[in-house]
Amino acid sequence: MVGDEQTIVVSDSDKGKRIDKFLSENFQGVSRTQLKKSFDRSLVFIKGVSVPAKYVLRGQELVTLRLILPDDITLNPVPMLLDILFEDEDIIVVNKSAGIVVHVGNGTSAPTLVEGILSHCSLSGSGNPLRPGVVHRLDKDTSGAIIFTKTDRAYLQLIKMFATRKIKKTYQTIVCGTFTKSFGEICLPIQRDRSIRTKMVTSTSGKEAISRWHILKSFGQQFTHLQVNILTGRTHQIRVHMAAIHHPILGDTTYGYDKNFSKLVVSLRPMLHASEVVFDHPCTGKTISIKAQLPLDFVQVLQLLSENF
Repeated sequence: MVGDEQTIVVSDSDKGKRIDKFLSENFQGVSRTQLKKSFDRSLVFIKGVSVPAKYVLRGQELVTLRLILPDDITLNPVPMLLDILFEDEDIIVVNKSAGIVVHVGNGTSAPTLVEGILSHCSLSGSGNPLRPGVVHRLDKDTSGAIIFTKTDRAYLQLIKMFATRKIKKTYQTIVCGTFTKSFGEICLPIQRDRSIRTKMVTSTSGKEAISRWHILKSFGQQFTHLQVNILTGRTHQIRVHMAAIHHPILGDTTYGYDKNFSKLVVSLRPMLHASEVVFDHPCTGKTISIKAQLPLDFVQVLQLLSENF
């Protein structure tokens, strides 16, 4: 099974190393057997060209790896308390809890949301067998509405709809600082960080990313409750965009939040919630608007901010 595409930049200190040794040193938990299978299937690239395991690095290359996942990764339906927002014969929409990974992958051990849904119903077999019914994702620590497909026709249609931006996604978030205007738009391209493969960054060479925000409530000079609509669906888009305009999301230490910013407010995860999704049903064409209630931790933070700012 082929996993996600991963990229990493080669530092000058790694110049002269064989690429297989470099990858084994920089991808923790990845076995030599997995890497060998990726090389055997020509799934390691530099500038779009596959390279062999014996390739000697020159420094500053951007390496792209499609990792072969271990054979023992399987899907195991696990009973899970699901907050189902909508369900029919073609799709199911749930309000995902923070802390749950959407689908299995390399390094995933805890039960995933897909496995929880499979204990409730069957999902589409189109696409990656380890990600049945998955047409979009939410980060592990992001809560909110997420769509899964039960039938192949729904899967294929929703994939096209996401690609052509025909699905409206709305989020709520709490960010640091205050704003001089009540609404705005962020148009900053995003790409994967070349040195930290798990992060994204804004870059002129990245892919188009557009986020529109407006203020729901301000809490003094400290925090602001925002509604954000994303016109594109880049990885970590809202988190990266808010950090780029110097308003990191409360609790998002990966993208610039300082734990010492406020000793009064403590958050164990980024305060980001997918609050609404609007789309035309992939099979009936009927417009569907689904709202996901804010989780308890988000509500408690808002209450604390209202009481103190």
